[in-house]
Amino acid sequence: MTKSPIDQQPGVSQPFLLYDGAVRGRIVRLNGVADTVLRGHHAYPDDVTKILGESMAAAAALADGLKFKGSFTLQIQGDGPVHMLVTDITSDRVMRGCAKFHEDELATLRSGRDTAVSLLDVLGTGHIAFTVDQGVDMERYQGIIELAGTSIVDCVHQYFQQSEQLETAIKIVAGRTDPADSDSPWQSAALMVQRMPGEGGYTPTDEDEDAWRAAVILMSSVSDEELLSPSLTEEDVLIRLYGTVGGRLLDRRDLSAGCRCSRERSAKILASFPMDEILDMADDGKVSMTCEFCETEFQFSENELAAVK
Repeated sequence: MTKSPIDQQPGVSQPFLLYDGAVRGRIVRLNGVADTVLRGHHAYPDDVTKILGESMAAAAALADGLKFKGSFTLQIQGDGPVHMLVTDITSDRVMRGCAKFHEDELATLRSGRDTAVSLLDVLGTGHIAFTVDQGVDMERYQGIIELAGTSIVDCVHQYFQQSEQLETAIKIVAGRTDPADSDSPWQSAALMVQRMPGEGGYTPTDEDEDAWRAAVILMSSVSDEELLSPSLTEEDVLIRLYGTVGGRLLDRRDLSAGCRCSRERSAKILASFPMDEILDMADDGKVSMTCEFCETEFQFSENELAAVK
């Protein structure tokens, strides 16, 4: 596996304000977080990895605008070759992700095509769910929309149009640091701006409208290469985009890759099944359970699982 300075860089979310706070935004760059999940924990085909990387960047950008204690999950389910994709981030800013897919169906989809497959080609008909889970003592919030458009960006825009009151624009990208090297690290990033609402009954002025349009136009001018470039800091990117209009950087937040699986949690899941079903899964007297997020395998004896029950 090719090593790169990006492997040692934490992920980061850099919030900022424009036009005296009339527009807020954040740039998310997952750096080593993306590579740990996309290349370290999994060995998915590139088209699956790209979608998962984009979903991770989207989840980090959305979660960073929320106040919660627990986890934020972005889950996509469809009837296409990639039938499930999950990424989540905790309030401690620890991320993980995984996908489920049928490789034979993906190969059939790819064959005989001159152009890349779209998101809906890969995912089919389905939905995307955004969930905030703050534990058993708190009400869980969930927003669900149908899959639409040709990208994760289209899905996020649809979510904000249907479920939120804030006008939002977002750009998301995922790719290898060296597209010509199939073993180079993966990276993903997002840039999002949101128009802040005025106080009750406030009517936006022409200047407000112009400021919002300018913020979106300038955001749209950023290239994929700039968002992913390890040689440009987050501040460099923002100065390139908004240096002429000014802005204010807020406290940056580090992101990391990690999983919440454990031997104890896995044992409780297995022990919830009837013992005869557990024994049917046994191999040489041991029952194995592998975490879908980090690929860690836990093994248990019949006596260990019986003790949990």
